[in-house]
Amino acid sequence: MIPSNLSKIALSKCIVYFKDGNCGTFYSLDKSHRNARPNKILGLKRLEKMLFQRFKGKWETAIIYENQPNGREIAKYREGIRVY
Repeated sequence: MIPSNLSKIALSKCIVYFKDGNCGTFYSLDKSHRNARPNKILGLKRLEKMLFQRFKGKWETAIIYENQPNGREIAKYREGIRVY
């Protein structure tokens, strides 16, 4: 079950710009189960899986940031290719 406060507890977030002009913000799921400690790498892999499987061919640019005020950029993708 996805927690209702995911935007506050997630370690990373992904802003996706779709080809139809829309954009969306998605947050990482960093735990393997309820009582596990957060795992940043697991969350990043899940965000990448979302981009390349769920939204395959539908997005133009995706940027993954740390989920903090003024969080640094972790990765940037354009047309399915990692730029940064």
